Amino acid sequence: MNWLNSPGAMETATKAREELISAIFVRPDSPAAWQFAGTKPYTHGISPGCVLCGQGKWSCLFINNICNAACFYCPSGQNDRGLPMTSTVTFEKDLDYVRYVNRFGIEGVGFSGGEPLMTVDRVLDYLRAIGEHACRPIYTWMYTNGILATEDKLKALRDSGLNEIRFDLSADNYNLSGLEKAVGIIPVVTVEIPAVPEDLEITKPLTAVLSSMGVNYLNLHQIRCTQFNRPKLVRRGYTFIHGPGVSVFETELAALELIRYTLDRDIPLPVNYCSFTFRNQFQKAAARRRNANLIKKDWEEITPTGFIRAMSITGPNERLGLVLERFRSQEDEGWAVSTKQDRILFHSRLWQLIDFTGLELKVKYNTTALRPAATLRYPFTKVRLNQDKAVVIERDDRHQGIRLKGDEIPAFARQFLTPSGSGADPVGLSPEQDLAFSRFETFDQGLAPLY
Repeated sequence: MNWLNSPGAMETATKAREELISAIFVRPDSPAAWQFAGTKPYTHGISPGCVLCGQGKWSCLFINNICNAACFYCPSGQNDRGLPMTSTVTFEKDLDYVRYVNRFGIEGVGFSGGEPLMTVDRVLDYLRAIGEHACRPIYTWMYTNGILATEDKLKALRDSGLNEIRFDLSADNYNLSGLEKAVGIIPVVTVEIPAVPEDLEITKPLTAVLSSMGVNYLNLHQIRCTQFNRPKLVRRGYTFIHGPGVSVFETELAALELIRYTLDRDIPLPVNYCSFTFRNQFQKAAARRRNANLIKKDWEEITPTGFIRAMSITGPNERLGLVLERFRSQEDEGWAVSTKQDRILFHSRLWQLIDFTGLELKVKYNTTALRPAATLRYPFTKVRLNQDKAVVIERDDRHQGIRLKGDEIPAFARQFLTPSGSGADPVGLSPEQDLAFSRFETFDQGLAPLY
């Protein structure tokens, strides 16, 4: 594997990326902007489904695990029809899935695979069930390579409630026949492809064609490397970058080049780049947040990144007693006392009632995971969807507790609890403390570092 690991190569790669970003954003009246902590650059807008994805309000339902294409970049084998699945939980019955959507506060559902059109009746059943039984409006979309797209299937999908369809044109040599059928039938038509560097001579002029056809959005995503696709990516001579996962650097440059191309030629097609750092951070945070909402205690909170934050104070009995008197005078259940009566747990909305003089603050973080059944390695809560179907949410201590005293306490509040808090506090927290908190409280800004 060709890793981007030498100082010279990293410097060259960084310069190439910065030049493209500058060409996109540093221009008069640029329609380009950033979303989601600077991990997603886009022009003219992004689709409702992408917004829900970034906000963590969607569920990706893998309707099957079979495919009729053989894309070199596919991250997994597609050879098992299987059962519809999301977050490791299978749903044999469509109504069970709708109850999951209702219970977890989901507002958008994306149907993926495999290739969903290979089991189109399944998609239609789940779409109808969502339309009939969801307790809130659900925005729905479906991914497809378009090979099996027919006018009858597209109309059936529309009539069953599909709001958006996304075509991976690169899976079928950029064949536009399925896409042409969908425009005018499905309300929102999107092209979603990996930014393949070797295909730029095809995809650049294609952007104008898509715009003239009435395609609503072009989504470009970064190719990630897995054990399944690694040999094919290596044979193409790609450069790999480290991070939470392994991704292909050249696809990032290709995505930015395509965005610049559309701006240089005033092509009004909305384009967004779905980087791996966006997916890794925001989609994982979304899953944690959905789970945490169902199991957190009244005195606990959910951080922007989806972790459960638990704060508590310890100190002399008389100091804790004064805090308890103030808490008890409020009609607020956002606090509790430990079994040994030596610790008070509290929600940050009660912060102003506390005089922290002589007290120690402890901030602890938990993470969550949704499972079809308990692994028995962690504490868990069973969430029943109906009489026959239940899932479990496991809870794991991710940090046993960061302890703060004196000036460190208000510094933590200024930086992580108040809306205006941003950047390192000049007085109070050490760099080590700031790093420890940031891991659970904030998203990494910008595109992935090249190292």
